[in-house]
Amino acid sequence: MFVWRDTVVLTWLMAVLQLLSNVDGGTEKEILEALDEAAAEGSWGYVPLSGPYIDVHHSGNVTARVGATAVLNCRILYIVGKTVSWMRARDLHLLTIGRFTYTSDDRFRAVHQSGSQDWLLKIHYLQARDAGPYECQVSTTPPMTHTVWLSVVEPETTVLGGPDLHINAGSAVNLTCLVKYSPEPPPYIFWYHDGQLQSYDEDGSGIQVVTSHGRDSTSQLLIHRASAKDSGEYTCSPATAPPHSINVHVINSESPAAIQHKNTTTSSSSSGSSSALGCRSSDPGTPLEFLLLLLLALVPFLVSDGGHLLVDVLMRPKA
Repeated sequence: MFVWRDTVVLTWLMAVLQLLSNVDGGTEKEILEALDEAAAEGSWGYVPLSGPYIDVHHSGNVTARVGATAVLNCRILYIVGKTVSWMRARDLHLLTIGRFTYTSDDRFRAVHQSGSQDWLLKIHYLQARDAGPYECQVSTTPPMTHTVWLSVVEPETTVLGGPDLHINAGSAVNLTCLVKYSPEPPPYIFWYHDGQLQSYDEDGSGIQVVTSHGRDSTSQLLIHRASAKDSGEYTCSPATAPPHSINVHVINSESPAAIQHKNTTTSSSSSGSSSALGCRSSDPGTPLEFLLLLLLALVPFLVSDGGHLLVDVLMRPKA
């Protein structure tokens, strides 16, 4: 189905814009030329009975870091003769109409290329206060709207496993530092132990550091055999993100009290066992044990005559 542009709406817009001598984003002449371009672009076109619609799959939420540039997109299909505007939802502040910006904050810019279905809102030099919902509106009746959420993040450093880590003496220690949302991979990541910069390998300290860079950078501090002197606060300090710390507690696997208690228990058990064995070796105890000892003593004499004496004793009738 083919339709003509909405002549009434376009005429009204032109009348309003003629009252403006100069606005953010262009002079009156530039605005009128842009409207003429838009009119020529959208004069003819196929529009489904449902009218224009927003492609939400290409108009998603955005996450950007402080100081960077965020680009919010609103993709409109079959927009023939309609106008797109951006509004900040938290205070209903109108930011852009079409390709022109209507705010005194020059960090905001409307971007649209002729023939494109994408209507962009660019925010330069992001600040934390820029976070929140932004509304894309299409001048249908009633207006068609779509909300894009902007999240603003700051560089973040995290030492995993904190705030406290308990390690047995003699065990290996692996401290991992994760750096996220850095404007660029940090050129260096330093580790401090109780405020003292750690040196690696050169002093034979048994400490090693492994660093990898990417979208998220990591640094691992490795201590091969931890001892009491390795206890304390460890701080990961990247060049492009704030520092973060963790407390390491190196614990002896057996405390002196436990060792003493263990030795005492073992000694007592050994003494008891020795006493029991000693009692059996020195004291015949039961009559059966006495008879066994007596037989063992008589064996040499009983077997000295070829066993005949033993047979006589065993065969002798009881009195």
